Parts: sequence; structure tokens; C-alpha cells
Amino acid sequence: MASTQRAGRSRYRLALLVLTAVTLLSLDFRGFGPLDSVQSGVRDVLNPVTSLFDTVLSPVGDGWNAVFDYGDLEARNDELRRQLDEMRGDSIAAEAAVAALERLQNAVEIGFKGDIPTVAATVLRGEVGNFDADVFTIDKGSNSDLEVDMAVVTGAGFVGRLSRVDRSTSKVELISASSLVIGVRLVSTDDVGLGHGVAGQPRQFVIDQGPSWPEGGNPELLPRIGSAVVTDTGSRYPAEIPIGIVTDVSTPDGLAMVVTVELSNDVGDLGFVSVMLDAAPDEVPLRPVTPSTVVSLEIDPNLLDPDFDAGATP
Repeated sequence: MASTQRAGRSRYRLALLVLTAVTLLSLDFRGFGPLDSVQSGVRDVLNPVTSLFDTVLSPVGDGWNAVFDYGDLEARNDELRRQLDEMRGDSIAAEAAVAALERLQNAVEIGFKGDIPTVAATVLRGEVGNFDADVFTIDKGSNSDLEVDMAVVTGAGFVGRLSRVDRSTSKVELISASSLVIGVRLVSTDDVGLGHGVAGQPRQFVIDQGPSWPEGGNPELLPRIGSAVVTDTGSRYPAEIPIGIVTDVSTPDGLAMVVTVELSNDVGDLGFVSVMLDAAPDEVPLRPVTPSTVVSLEIDPNLLDPDFDAGATP
């Protein structure tokens, strides 16, 4: 019974304390020092309770904000992704532009062309309806003064010839085609010959007509491995266009010399080329052009008949 009375008194005191605290906190007597002190004390007593409520309810508030601000966050993320994709695309485009510029420079910066004018062109595609790997099409034609059989080159050397010229496009037969025969000169020996591509080997060129195997196979008379091969003056194309370098010399029959050349151009990976505006000769040489021997005849005037009339009819 006593314990029940004590519990009742405790609840009464607690209720009275809360009521007093609420009353004091709700009053606002300006300049009344004792009341300010009491209010401060009450706030200090109740501060742990309010802090606890803030801590407990804070996740609820954050979750509430997250729910209602989710759309804005998603929109911002989408915008950041868009900007990142745009920057990545710009970077790729810049890299591609630099590579294209380098390839264009390689096509138009030609040190061996001399005074022959050139026209730069873009490689468009392979021949339409043709799966031949030894041809492609460029975006220049007769409206750029191009003609059939003009040489197509890059800064690295010979690419091929114009085999067909339309108004705005042209077909190029590549040096890798076994049907395209080119007059060449071996720089290390000054021998001339005829060469052609090898089917299925786009970087290989063979000179199998012209040079003869030297007697006894004297290595000093053989083309040097690694030496240059260029177009010959007797070719239907401008002279001194690089063809490639010698990689092998052999003689299958002991008489003819076969010279294997690695082409200087990778004709399967070209984006730009240049056409040399130099008309080809009407006749294609059927055999290597070699210097002719001129025999000079000197006639002793004392042996001539003084009564001989060169204009008389015999």
C-alpha cells in the first residue's frame, strides 16, 4: 500500500515538473533575469532528449528527401553521363583526325615527283561488284585532269595506275596485281627489268625478266639485299618512283635472275593517294629497255672517188 502511494506521488511530481517546465519555456518576460536562468536550465535538462529525437528521426528525414529528390538526382546523373560520352567522342574524333592528317601528309608530301604536278585523292572503296583485292576507287576523275595509265603514288612510292577514268571517280589497278607489269631499275647494280605483283601476296613484287645471273654467281654482281628498286626511265611511268627493297635473289634455271622485292606501300591500307599528272607514253615496253650501242664509222676521205656523185641515180 505504501509503495502504491509513493508511486502515485512520484507520478504527481513528474507531471508537475513537466507542467512547470512547459509553462516556463512558453513565457517570455524580457529583461527578467531569474526567468532567463530557469529557462536556460530547463533547456540544458531537456537537450539530451531533443538530441536523441533528432538522431532517431534524421534517417527518416534523409529517406524522405531521397524519395522526393530522386528524380533530380537521376537527371543530374544522366547529364553527367552525356557530358562524359561527349568528351569521350571528342577525344576519339580528335585522334582519328590526327591519324587522317598524317595519312594525308604521307600521300601528298612526295619527294621524288620533281616538277610533275599531282592531285590528291581519297580512297573510296573496292571496285563495286568486284571482289578483286588488287583494285580500288578514288574520288577524282577527268574533271581533275586525270587520264588512264597515270601513276598513283604516296610518299612511300608506287601504288598503281589509273585503269579507268570517269568524270568524278577513277579505278586504280594496284601494283600488287600480277597482271600489272612495270619497268624497274635495281639501284645497286643499275640493272633494268620487268616486274609484277604476286597473287595472294600484297606486299611482294618479283622481277623475273631482264637481269641475267652473272657467270659464276659472283656475289659482287648480284643486287644487294636491302637495296632499292625504282621505276626505270624506260617505263611508261615517271622514273625514280620507289617500288620497294630487295629481299632475295635466286636463279631457278641458272640463267635468269629472279629478284624478290618487298613493296614500300601497303596498298591494302591506304586512305589517301596522289595521282601524278604525267601522260604515259603510247607504247608499253614489252621488254626491259637497255642502252643501245652506237657504232661510230669514220671514213677516210682519201678513199672516196672524187668523181662520185652521192645524188646520182645508180
